[in-house]
Amino acid sequence: MATNEVGPILDAIIFALAVLLVLIAGAAAVRYRDLRFALIACALAGLGAVGAIATLGLLSRGAVPGSELGTTPAAVLIGVEALFYLSFVVARSWTPAPPKN
Repeated sequence: MATNEVGPILDAIIFALAVLLVLIAGAAAVRYRDLRFALIACALAGLGAVGAIATLGLLSRGAVPGSELGTTPAAVLIGVEALFYLSFVVARSWTPAPPKN
């Protein structure tokens, strides 16, 4: 298999795994009302969007202007990393703490 044929396959795998993980993290965020899971779901959604755009750009040249790794996809990836790091340090729950008796 030539190198240029592997790119779309890897992008499609990244996209499919990101979609699956977004569903899992989103369900966990709703179930446990945990802001960290919501941040991780957003980060994975950004990663999936970059994977989908890269797949479209590789399969159909010129279909998505700017789909090559330039400033916009790089900025999205940096934002994704920031969301991952935020998920480690932010407070756990988005609901207020229960009242103390």
